Amino acid sequence: MAEEQDANLPINITDIDERIKQSLKMIEKDYKKLNTVDQYVRGLHASPYTPRRSNPEFKELVRRSFHNIIPLLVDAPSNALSVEGYRRPDVTGNPPEWTFWQSNRMDQRQTLVHRSAIESGQAYVSVTPADPKKRPGVDPKTPEIRTYPAIRMFAGYDDPIFDAFPLYALFIENNVYSDKEPTRGRFFDDKFVYELTIGKEYKIEGKRPHGLGVCPVVRFTPKMDLMGRSQGMVEGIIRYQDKLNQMWLSLLIAQHYTGFAIRTATGLSPVERVDENGMPILDEDGQPTYIPPVLDPSTMLVSPNPDTKFGQLPSAPTGEFLEAIELLTRHMCAVTETPPHYLLSGKLANLSADALAAAESAFTRKIDEIRHSFGESWELVLRLCALVSGDQTGFEIEDAEVQWADKGNRSLAQAVDAGLKLSQMGVPVDLVLTKIPGFTQQDVDLVRERMEQAPAEEGDGTEKKPSEKDKQPALSGADQKEKKPAPAAAKAKTQPEETVKNGQQAAAV
Repeated sequence: MAEEQDANLPINITDIDERIKQSLKMIEKDYKKLNTVDQYVRGLHASPYTPRRSNPEFKELVRRSFHNIIPLLVDAPSNALSVEGYRRPDVTGNPPEWTFWQSNRMDQRQTLVHRSAIESGQAYVSVTPADPKKRPGVDPKTPEIRTYPAIRMFAGYDDPIFDAFPLYALFIENNVYSDKEPTRGRFFDDKFVYELTIGKEYKIEGKRPHGLGVCPVVRFTPKMDLMGRSQGMVEGIIRYQDKLNQMWLSLLIAQHYTGFAIRTATGLSPVERVDENGMPILDEDGQPTYIPPVLDPSTMLVSPNPDTKFGQLPSAPTGEFLEAIELLTRHMCAVTETPPHYLLSGKLANLSADALAAAESAFTRKIDEIRHSFGESWELVLRLCALVSGDQTGFEIEDAEVQWADKGNRSLAQAVDAGLKLSQMGVPVDLVLTKIPGFTQQDVDLVRERMEQAPAEEGDGTEKKPSEKDKQPALSGADQKEKKPAPAAAKAKTQPEETVKNGQQAAAV
């Protein structure tokens, strides 16, 4: 672990001042774009086109036309990502860093990081020593893992493609602030963690050395180009979501106004309104008033007038609207490399395992790409945990790797059959078990422990001594036939021969 820094050491205030101000500008610059992404994920979309003089009925159809499928597209890759172990070549089983992973509840919180990075293009994680002032009784060498969204954090890199850690990073708790309602912030560099109060101007309230020698912030991005630019999934499909909402509005309008047959009648004899004396009720112009007919599905219209004509206007078909919606949904799946049957249920039914794997081939390759990127970031997080805890070797080792849970569509029987063949080829059982769906790294470690205990229990000194019967060699089938007792007649026949032999031996003596 790097030598801890003295909190009273002189620092370059101008340099820190420039970095904080630059970071605030970058957060403000990206706020509009990232806030739009956040709104679309939560279903707060731009309204479809609406005529100026729309009646309340039409406005209600507009309100009902929002059909948000963006969360489903984000869930598809997010649900396939789950870290379940960490391996170092110098340690058998999960190293001590995994204990800090569990104590920081990262089994659950890792999904928040994955989802935020997929939505916005970036997310951040910091690892710092625990603060005894805020958590009395906690060992200062206990790592604290905190997660941050891209909309409220900025990290500055010297080389965003090559550098593992940034030069500095700034987090603010609220994007809307003023002198009357300031917000709090946290600034990281390679020596200290600064606590800030941010209004029209910022103020450093305090600083605490972390002693790690690097800025303890790790960036998560699913995809990045050589210019250091990253883009989330949502930003590229916002315009398609707007089109989808407009199509749903068109469908609702067609269903509401022309989706049912319209019945017409001409030449009806209206019924006059009369008072209690049977006299017609006149309007302000002196004309008789009539009772409007009740038109609903339960009403039958009749007319005594032989000239009355009844007719019907056919309903407008809505199938074309549904086909257009399905086509656009498929296009959004293609753009995001999401299997269409994730959203369009019933389109792929009774498929074999091979056919289903072929349908998800592009999605599988996408998940592998994201795992490579996120895996490197989680490895940096766990290496920082080792550094905070005082394990310099755990931080410097670079060939450690995280273990991802198998979220594929393979059946358990298929995986077990393949694992059995691998074990027969000499592959260690604990390595084979990592490829079985549903086996976590803790399960594999438990199996290894039980397998190591089994030989010890067999050789603990309580082995049973073999009996005389057990010492006799086992007889083959042919020997058992020869050793069968002879019949009584055969014994009597061979007895004289044995007596003669004994007599000859006595004469020779």
